[in-house]
Amino acid sequence: MPMDNTVLFNGGYRVLKGNIPFTDYWLVTGPLLDYLNAFFFKILGISWSTFIIHSSIFNSILAISSYYFFKKIGLLNSFSFIYALLISILFYPVVGTPFVDHHSTLFVILAFYSLIIAIKSKNCNYYFYIPIILSWSFLSKQTPAAYGIISIIILVLLNMFFDKKMRAEILKKCIYGSIVAFSFIFFFIIVTGININDFIQQYILFASSLGEYRLTNYNFNILNEIIKYKFISYFLFLLFFILIKLKMKNLLNKENIFIISTSIILTILLMFHQILSLNQNFIFFIIPLLCGIFHSYYGKILKINYLLIVTLIICIFSTGKYHLRFNEERKFNELESVDISKAVDAAILSNKLKGLKWITYLNPDNPQEELNNIKKAMTIFKKEVSKKILITEYQVIAPLLDIYDNSPNQWHHPSVSFPLRGTKYYDIYKKYFITKIKKNKIQVIFETKENDAIITALILDKKCFSKKRVEKMLIKVDLNLNCKELK
Repeated sequence: MPMDNTVLFNGGYRVLKGNIPFTDYWLVTGPLLDYLNAFFFKILGISWSTFIIHSSIFNSILAISSYYFFKKIGLLNSFSFIYALLISILFYPVVGTPFVDHHSTLFVILAFYSLIIAIKSKNCNYYFYIPIILSWSFLSKQTPAAYGIISIIILVLLNMFFDKKMRAEILKKCIYGSIVAFSFIFFFIIVTGININDFIQQYILFASSLGEYRLTNYNFNILNEIIKYKFISYFLFLLFFILIKLKMKNLLNKENIFIISTSIILTILLMFHQILSLNQNFIFFIIPLLCGIFHSYYGKILKINYLLIVTLIICIFSTGKYHLRFNEERKFNELESVDISKAVDAAILSNKLKGLKWITYLNPDNPQEELNNIKKAMTIFKKEVSKKILITEYQVIAPLLDIYDNSPNQWHHPSVSFPLRGTKYYDIYKKYFITKIKKNKIQVIFETKENDAIITALILDKKCFSKKRVEKMLIKVDLNLNCKELK
């Protein structure tokens, strides 16, 4: 997906060139990934390989952490390795490129791992790390970070209520960790030069209005969700089954209740985030995670092995199924029904894209033509001598040309990445947009569109611009700087 898969490529490039999120470009997702990508670009160079190394490293972090987690809850090394491997197959590979949902989710999972290990090992040091990890999640994306923060606060408070002996130590570690977490967020904003008002306005207020709208307008049907996530639902049922069996065998203590309940809550909040995010499904990595937790309790409740064998088969089968659908057929990237053998070498566009096989849902039958059209658009944009803005789904263009596109947005998804006319924050955004035009003395806006529905028309009055098509994929928008809005 040209926009979703390349937006952070441009974000990292922008930061590397000295741009500040929220201040220099309107942003509704986490700024941390722009800085992480800038770091990788600085160390390894601006390229698609570097971009993929970033997501691969974080996938490895989850795999290694999962292996450690499974060992801590009592699984053998071999099974810990298997479940960690299965998780890594279904986590980042489904999208491939760095993605805000995945980074935020990863940190939420690590926070829940820390909580479960803290309860299991009775080692309060893990409570110190939880707020810090959640601060990283919050700076990656607001959700599921917010859901994780609320859930973990409730779980920690409940644990403190029932564990009087360790209450003071837990509270102390949580306070110390929270101080470090808030300090990290504060210094991140100060060091990067992010304007706190812009941060609150864009990242908190406008973004929360999107979530509020989705929540109030979503038609929830629990039966449909159970069917949709049937394998996850099966493993959730097994966790409830464990609670019942532990109760029957008089083995249901506080530790078991908290660990299993925490695992269930993690699953439900990730499913809730998936449902409201309106993205392609990416949470099937929960299946091997839940299977591993179920496996760790199996020997305590049952002596026969047939249920465990059946469950392992279901886990491996479902992992294989979603691997084929998402990793091989690229469902997350809208390519499930596309003949990806038609993909072409993206290096013909730039050596920075070496290693990428190019094919998109926008032009699945002729990716070569799509690349040729992008190349023509790039040539025209680069040659334009006037002060200009580029609005495009193809966020790799500016980094490939090694120029600044002056776009007031990190990405342009109407109603999602910026407010539309008639909505609460439209006037604020419009003022922001026009301010950037004036500050950068913009005369021309280019949009890579094959149809005539331009983004500019959603923001500016029609008297403030005129448009003409200059290439099959490129529209030139000349601004009327004498119009009332732009004076």
